[in-house]
Amino acid sequence: MANHAPTFSLQRVIFLSVSLVLCVQVGWWINVQIRESGRLLEARVEALNANRAEAWQMDSLSVLAFLHARPDPSSRTGVVEGRIVTLPSLQQRREAIHRMYPHVVVVLTPTTPSDLPLLDGAAFLALRPEPLVELKNQRWHSVFRAASEGAFMVFAVLSGFVVLYRKLAEELDLKLRQRNFTSAVTHELKTPIASLRVWTETLFTRSLADEQRLRIRGLMEKDLDRLQELVGNLLDVARAESGSLVLHLAPLELKPWLQGICEAMDQRLGPGALGLQLEFATEPLWANADPKALGTVIENLLSNAYKYAAEPRQTTVTLDGDGDDVLIVVSDLGHGLSPKDLPRVFHRFFRVGDEMTRQVAGTGLGLFLVKEIVTRHGGDVRASSRGHGLGSAFTIRLPRLAEPSNESSNASAEGPADA
Repeated sequence: MANHAPTFSLQRVIFLSVSLVLCVQVGWWINVQIRESGRLLEARVEALNANRAEAWQMDSLSVLAFLHARPDPSSRTGVVEGRIVTLPSLQQRREAIHRMYPHVVVVLTPTTPSDLPLLDGAAFLALRPEPLVELKNQRWHSVFRAASEGAFMVFAVLSGFVVLYRKLAEELDLKLRQRNFTSAVTHELKTPIASLRVWTETLFTRSLADEQRLRIRGLMEKDLDRLQELVGNLLDVARAESGSLVLHLAPLELKPWLQGICEAMDQRLGPGALGLQLEFATEPLWANADPKALGTVIENLLSNAYKYAAEPRQTTVTLDGDGDDVLIVVSDLGHGLSPKDLPRVFHRFFRVGDEMTRQVAGTGLGLFLVKEIVTRHGGDVRASSRGHGLGSAFTIRLPRLAEPSNESSNASAEGPADA
């Protein structure tokens, strides 16, 4: 696992670098949008000011036209007439300006220092506030839209990077677990095969007493059982992955069945080696289950409790009801699990630690098979631990079945014995 640490670190550096570059680019783009929208606002305000100047020019020309009106050529020559020039009223001038320039308003007192006084000083030309407010609102709307688009783009791209990063990390982790699995299976196969070879050569090359032959026979049977269990787990996992793992579900009373499985496993691992404690509910509990497949689940959990705990061991198996469910809990006081390993303990090929330094035998398929079988029973299994060195607990939750009739009970009671 240490060999893959630089790879993961490099991935993180690349991911952070790309994220930083993307954020900088989006920030630059948003800054450009703000700057350009500001320039556009200034241009539009200048256009409004130009309209105001044109309105002032139009009004001034109309005033000058009245002031410098020429005499009527049809009047009598040499006759001097005195007259007072009457300018258009302010209301008329205001209406004329409004018709031509709707964004310009005639006010009696200036509202801003840039307001233009009319030529005769009767009033001032100002810009209506509504167009200015609308232009500013349009600018901030465009800035907000650009910022929203940029933020969405950053979120979308970074989300894609996160998904790709996780997928890549999962692929690397799977390759690592597959490598560990290959090493574990190689070790698990070589050890009993080498042991069987030694015992076979011993039996055929030496003269041994009957007591020694019986002892060697027992050791060889253990090695064969170990090989059979390994091959059986591999076949079950292959069937589970291909969808061909067939279960024969039938009503099963869990208390006598579970007691038989636990006691048989205790004898198989060595009488008293598990430090087994059975805590069963007094009421009969039934489930629709395959006794053989569900027995494999309990055997794998008890085997882990044996392998991952030092002597003296203490293993507790609890059976109880929980509403519409039945709970089977297998707990121990062994090595325990760290919080980061809990979500992955049921993954295929996963084992705690590195295969090169691990001392506990195994392939990383047992808990994966446990999860598959329990799920196919319509149940759920979860692992919990208080921390490293404080043991662990595996809780199996199965749908509870109402107690069947006597005929069904007798048929199911015979099932575990045959299995």
